[in-house]
Amino acid sequence: MRQTSKPGAGSLSSDARPGDEFSAHGRLPGVEFPKAVYRSVVAAFGFILLASWAAFGGGEDSDLALGFASVLTIVFFALPIIMRKTAAAHSDDKLTALPEFLRSPVEIATGTLTGAEAWLQVLIIPLALAFAAAAIGAVYVIVA
Repeated sequence: MRQTSKPGAGSLSSDARPGDEFSAHGRLPGVEFPKAVYRSVVAAFGFILLASWAAFGGGEDSDLALGFASVLTIVFFALPIIMRKTAAAHSDDKLTALPEFLRSPVEIATGTLTGAEAWLQVLIIPLALAFAAAAIGAVYVIVA
């Protein structure tokens, strides 16, 4: 953030103005990655829920907690999907094809990656969490 008026006036604005080359103003949300990237993240979190239900579901208390977690997860992913679909109806932006994205350069804060490397970077945390959920669930089922 940088100050845009006299010091102490309280007016701040972001460095990314609509005229800047790195601004996403007016672009379709989510156009930076193909749909497969987003689907893989949603699938990883879906696996976390399935593993949690398989390992811990069955008791009244755990079913209530898992029910709340499931509803929150659905809302967490449904809202951005609905917003993107609504914006897509009013936009001419096209998503990049997956093979083209995997070979293309992607700019991040620390430099340039290929699309495949960027996808891995996006997916590594959800996959680690999915593996942890499966491992913790397996240990719980074996021990309990």
